[in-house]
Amino acid sequence: MSAPTAPSAGAASPAAPFGSPEALVFRSADWALMRQLGVGRDLHPVRLRLAIGLARHSGWLVAAAMVHAALVHGLGTAMLGSLVLAGLVQLGCKRLARHLNAPRPFALGLCPNHLGHSARGGMPSTHATVLAFLAACTLPLAPMAPALWCLAPLALLTGWARVQAGAHFPSDVLLGLALGYGLGLLVPAYTLL
Repeated sequence: MSAPTAPSAGAASPAAPFGSPEALVFRSADWALMRQLGVGRDLHPVRLRLAIGLARHSGWLVAAAMVHAALVHGLGTAMLGSLVLAGLVQLGCKRLARHLNAPRPFALGLCPNHLGHSARGGMPSTHATVLAFLAACTLPLAPMAPALWCLAPLALLTGWARVQAGAHFPSDVLLGLALGYGLGLLVPAYTLL
């Protein structure tokens, strides 16, 4: 079975205010990249299970690394501060996504909704933004708490998983990663200690 074709250019609906992926160049490129990644209706079951698991539960891995840094390396205040700031980043990101109201792949009928996600706007990816923010703002602390080195790879893997599961286009994740990393770099490490 082949990957689904994108809807026609005039197929706008309330769930898809930007119309089909062809309506904007970046969505056409997104869909082409998604097809190259094998996203769609023919995703291998093992890869799909891995993607769904990561997309839903990577936050627990992040929490484990941060709890380890707090308890074993005495960085409790820094971890709490970074989580409070991450909460503010999450709120801002959700507001931006609501404002942009960019449709998600499953909302356009390009792939199944493997995560049971609502059809609200998906750009930027809040998961990618928050995880990249945490990775960047705790980066200066990673030499003291090596478990924090795993946050950046977890942000990338979670972004991949959310694309594979049909919750986001690649550009949603890339924008979220860039936004989160940029905001995280603005937080001086000494403010967390």
